[in-house]
Amino acid sequence: MHKCLQIAELFDVICKRVLATGHQGSLAALCRTCRLFHEPALDVLYKSLESLRPLLFCIPEIVTIGNKITMFKELRLSDWQRMQYYAKRVHSLRVNDQEEVVIDKTILHALATSSFTPPMFTHLKRLWWSNNSADALPLLCSLVNARLEWLILHDLDPVLLPRVVPHIISSNSLHVACFPEKYSMRHIRPDVFQSWRNLQNLVCGLVNDATLYHLATSSKLTHLTIQVDEKNDYSALMKQAGQPVFTALEGLDITATHTLHCIPILEIAELPSLRSLRIHSTETGLTDVELHQCFCLISRHCPNLRHLRMKDLQVSPPKFPVGYIITFDILKTLFSLRYMEGLHLDTTCTFSLDDNELAQLAGTWLKLRALELGTENGWRQPSKITLQGFAELLRRCPVLLVVGLAMNAWAPDIDHRRPGGGIRRNGLEVLRVADSKVTDPLPVAAFLSDVAPNAEITGYEVGFEIGFDMYGTFNTRMLYRERWEEVSMLHPLLVNLRRQEAVGLESDEYSRD
Repeated sequence: MHKCLQIAELFDVICKRVLATGHQGSLAALCRTCRLFHEPALDVLYKSLESLRPLLFCIPEIVTIGNKITMFKELRLSDWQRMQYYAKRVHSLRVNDQEEVVIDKTILHALATSSFTPPMFTHLKRLWWSNNSADALPLLCSLVNARLEWLILHDLDPVLLPRVVPHIISSNSLHVACFPEKYSMRHIRPDVFQSWRNLQNLVCGLVNDATLYHLATSSKLTHLTIQVDEKNDYSALMKQAGQPVFTALEGLDITATHTLHCIPILEIAELPSLRSLRIHSTETGLTDVELHQCFCLISRHCPNLRHLRMKDLQVSPPKFPVGYIITFDILKTLFSLRYMEGLHLDTTCTFSLDDNELAQLAGTWLKLRALELGTENGWRQPSKITLQGFAELLRRCPVLLVVGLAMNAWAPDIDHRRPGGGIRRNGLEVLRVADSKVTDPLPVAAFLSDVAPNAEITGYEVGFEIGFDMYGTFNTRMLYRERWEEVSMLHPLLVNLRRQEAVGLESDEYSRD
């Protein structure tokens, strides 16, 4: 054997590279190659498991019958030791109920209540659990221990959570905790959260005011996803006015039935370290006046924000669009956020922007990577933005990856000239056209094939999902959808044609030389 393979660090890199290629069988074969390879290769092979099955099948008495994994007799100490020999290497484990075969409850019970020592998963650090079977719950409770660093339960049935939370004991190691967002944690005492002293990322539903105060004053919390409602009393946080709260927070995701319930946190907190903000309402959104006030708060309190996402499920309130139009002047309040990289607005409001205003927006945010305005809810009224305005947006924002907005998609007739005026952005990956108007698919596809050859054209189904008839009749909406489908079909064909033309021109020049 070459001496370099006896270096543990180098061999560990080789094993990880083999595993990254998806060849687990090759790594298993490497375990059996020689004694020197056996232990380090097993450590890599079992470090992350997507199921309990690889451990269970170490025992001959555990077999698959039909769609169920079962065992013929009780686990013996030798069986436990055999599984523990492999399980002690597991650092990351996923358990779900979507597998084709189901683990019998007798096995789950045996794993959860066994008196054998040492415990099976002695080095488990990350646990993803989405098995909603009541039979598997005792096993989950046995795995929740003080050594865990990540506990991901956001797909667990909220009904089962009250039996799990008491087992999440005081821990300095827990960094990430994700609970179902629909699960109210108001009944949980604040000292439970206080016991997670090094918590950095928390996903949860509603919490009581004392817990919210603790989270706001935590110096370790960097990412928070939370629900709020009208019952939250911010008086405790108001007393902190002038004192720093959420000092380390980099990502904040707030959900409420009404967007107005999310605003008080922004009013109270100065968030200089915040990089990402998401506000989501499930019932009622904001008027344009309220949205303008919200933007002013964000600009003032989140000066280093890079990603802003706002989404309302309410699409067309009474009297729409009166009082529900986002104008350029409203968007200008966000211009002080000089580091903006992603802006996603799908609110109750529609938009009123033209080509010149879109160009000014692009000139302000030169590092913009994603711009999505009304791509899910739609604009629900004719857009003043043209394809020429879209091309200017690409020219001013060279790193754009995703664009979503409504346009009046008209293009000149095809001729020998470049339709985009020489503008081309190969890096644009997605163009979501929302409820854009389109007249003639062929010149539009030709235009887009030149300025955005690698973009996937999508999002034109929005008019059917929102149920708002912008153009007056179902037949008109169906017509625009069919035209955009034709554009998306013609686009890659014309891209290939342009590439063939380019190759032909290069050949002609070479032959003339």
